[in-house]
Amino acid sequence: MKFGLVIGSVVSTRKAGKLKGLKILVVNYLNENLEKTPNSAACIDTVNAGEGDIVLLCSSSSARLTEQTTDVATDNTIIGIVDSVSHGNKIIYKKQNS
Repeated sequence: MKFGLVIGSVVSTRKAGKLKGLKILVVNYLNENLEKTPNSAACIDTVNAGEGDIVLLCSSSSARLTEQTTDVATDNTIIGIVDSVSHGNKIIYKKQNS
């Protein structure tokens, strides 16, 4: 799994097969300290994430193992919205309540 920051969304009027009806978000990959990396990807959203959310991603064949993505042509799926991350006794991230 990887961490990512949702930075945008994809609008597509035509999608192949089982991609129809699935939301696609643009996610910037984060490192273990939740710092931005130069890499980003378009990801299928299975948890109703939104812009600014830090999310958990799975990729490759694992991206097709959720109920919504079985047999879907995807290499990247958002599988969780992060509430907090800690390392030892140090809190690296805690989601702000809006």
